[in-house]
Amino acid sequence: MKSAILGLLSFGSVVLASPASGDAGKTLDLAGVNAVIISGEASSVRLTTSASAPYQATIGSRREGWFARWYSSWFANDCSLASDMRLEASTLRIDVASSSWPDPSDCRVEINANIQPESSVSIDQAALQANMAGNFSTIAITSKAADVSLDGHASTVDLKGDALKANLAFDSIRQDENIAITGKALDATLSFGQGVAISYSVTATASLVDSSLASTAGAKPSVVIKGDFVRATIR
Repeated sequence: MKSAILGLLSFGSVVLASPASGDAGKTLDLAGVNAVIISGEASSVRLTTSASAPYQATIGSRREGWFARWYSSWFANDCSLASDMRLEASTLRIDVASSSWPDPSDCRVEINANIQPESSVSIDQAALQANMAGNFSTIAITSKAADVSLDGHASTVDLKGDALKANLAFDSIRQDENIAITGKALDATLSFGQGVAISYSVTATASLVDSSLASTAGAKPSVVIKGDFVRATIR
């Protein structure tokens, strides 16, 4: 059993392992940062671009699953300790480590970052829940299973996943928006506002498309959706 979670019961006593070194509870100053890159295993991500809050990032974790409420009494490690968060010039880079087997409780790594408006976001993870609020330049996400939401604006959105749920609500239109959503099973809701001219296409083996906006050739926002099984709502 891995040394970071040794929990040995001996004659009624509990032996706790010493926590490993890592970035749990760490806060990074993101002044000057205009790009975020996240990779690795599963995480919950919240990104904002608020000018009224400090530009900073934190990483933490919580445990879920049937063993979670007993876990902290027996084991000393934080499940985000093995994850790495660092600055590389103007880029925040986060690598999320997987929980080592045989961990008796699911680990949910939580990432929170407030970054400068018009920053770029790139995420490549096995599983992901991402909530983004604010104005971004580009958002590129690749994941086997993902639940992605945007409330704000991005000029480029590129989402790829086997099982993908997307809720994109644009609070402004600049007529430079390119949105691509690709995967096997897709559930996408896109909101642009009343009377907005958009162009869109849906290519799928089976699809259900509900749009209150007509497709206007050459217009932007441009939306391209491709998948095996697709449900799309456009407003």
